[in-house]
Amino acid sequence: MFGSLHAAGVADVFISPGSRSTPFTWQALNTAGLQCYPIIDERCAAFAALGFARATGRPVAILCTSGSATAHYFPAIIEASLAFLPLLVITADRPLELQHAGAAQCIDQVKLYGDHVRRYLDLGLPDAAPSALVGLRRTVIQAVALARGPSPGPVHLNARARKPLEPKAAAGAGQQALGLRVSDLLAAPWTRHVAPQAVPVPDIIREIAHALVRAQAGAIVLGPLPPAQQALARPLARLATTLGFPILAEAASQMRFSLGEHALACPEFPWLLGAEPVRRRHLPDTLLCLGATPTCAGFEAWALASAASRYVLAEHAGPDPLGTARLIAHGDLAGSLDLLQQEIEALERPPPAQQREYAATLLASASICRAIVSREIAREPGLAEGAAVACIVQSLPQAAQCMLGNSLPIRDVDAYVRHAAPCVILSQRGANGIDGLVSGAAGSALGSQLPTLLLLGDVSLLHDIGGLALARLVSSPLVIAVIDNDGGRIFDQLPVRALYAGQRSLAEFWRTPPRCDLQHAARLFGLRYASPETVEDLSAATRAALSTHATTLLHVRVGADSAYAVHERVRVALFAAFAGSPA
Repeated sequence: MFGSLHAAGVADVFISPGSRSTPFTWQALNTAGLQCYPIIDERCAAFAALGFARATGRPVAILCTSGSATAHYFPAIIEASLAFLPLLVITADRPLELQHAGAAQCIDQVKLYGDHVRRYLDLGLPDAAPSALVGLRRTVIQAVALARGPSPGPVHLNARARKPLEPKAAAGAGQQALGLRVSDLLAAPWTRHVAPQAVPVPDIIREIAHALVRAQAGAIVLGPLPPAQQALARPLARLATTLGFPILAEAASQMRFSLGEHALACPEFPWLLGAEPVRRRHLPDTLLCLGATPTCAGFEAWALASAASRYVLAEHAGPDPLGTARLIAHGDLAGSLDLLQQEIEALERPPPAQQREYAATLLASASICRAIVSREIAREPGLAEGAAVACIVQSLPQAAQCMLGNSLPIRDVDAYVRHAAPCVILSQRGANGIDGLVSGAAGSALGSQLPTLLLLGDVSLLHDIGGLALARLVSSPLVIAVIDNDGGRIFDQLPVRALYAGQRSLAEFWRTPPRCDLQHAARLFGLRYASPETVEDLSAATRAALSTHATTLLHVRVGADSAYAVHERVRVALFAAFAGSPA
């Protein structure tokens, strides 16, 4: 099995211990060219594999024993499916005669992950028949092809085994002959699967081009995109200039910092769209959207209130939770943008005066917003969350990758970081959960070997505390920057806050403050630890950790209410500044 996996392009396997998986683990360890990683916890292993696949774009395999161990893969499989990441899920299993018979560590694993995998393939029990060996090789190679695309995602291989599980040397001529047949089969040419390429349909791109040049209040909106799409920055910059469209790019789009100096860049848009009077003043009539659904909560209200014609370019699925997109064009994004640029230039229609005025007004509002945010951050006593996040991200060098945790961290970056060195941005925006963030970052570091910084909250860290054990495998610089704000403070910015405001005992059911000594956690797993208390010390500690070939737990204690306090003051100031403005 693993020889065929390697032939089809799998070079890395994350293995968790177990008895029923013994023959498969032994085979993986003895397959030339495979890099195997021993991971105690199946949940951590699966998220590490996802991080590896996200950073490299290559398919990765995970292997575990039978029974409840297989269930620990489930959260990562859901993320892999929604994030279109190639993952080979190999679960060891008992033979059929032990099913439903009270056998130890035996559950029904048939189609265990349901529709969250691209395909379920049962390899059955080992069979020495020549046709069975050929069929096994074909199935495994086909599984890798399915994981790669055209809709990348997880594929489940269920592998059964009877005792004895421990491999033995060939005994007798029959077993020696079987070994030779397997070797010959592995040496034979394997079937290459070439995935179909989705290409843009010229007529559809032409239709979008005509709509965009007619826009009088158009904008480009960039939601989360995979690291490989960093190359889109240049064609998007050119397109924005040609159309006169402002650029609303989230950090997870890969373009926020590389397009930060563009004359039409509007990184303050999450603030602007979150304030109703500002949002009403800048309603669009046309939107060109790339990437997954924007993280910005105000985007949906803005798009709905405007009834703008939205044109979505997507490689996979259909990112349109509003259900109101005018058109979703599937295809290679680089090819789509290239063709779109050609079609627009052929029309020879410069941006109309109304479009130029719309962009200028939006950017003027962004300038006012920027001043308000700077003022309110400066007013906050102690180390404010926004200031800490900006300091950490702005300490990143260009040749680095930054993984953003969900809940507040990813939103804090969009709110407070206007400029930073262009770098790879990693995020788990498939299911948008806080699962496995430490493991995912460690896997990304293992895959890329680049200096890696993970920015996450204290609750997210505790949710994946086992990932700190996995982080010990990383030899390149890995910084786990924990924003310690005494719990899940994103809930303070949601309507639920009205239910628990002023009642600490109730608030803890949402905030769930960990209140742990993280220095002990770092010592437990043998990691470096730093706890800077000022912006200056934080900048120095982050830069030092990113140049040290080890894992550093960077404990950043911020004002517990600082994110909410600044958010509310900015919101009130924006309301005051724009409440009397004409819509």
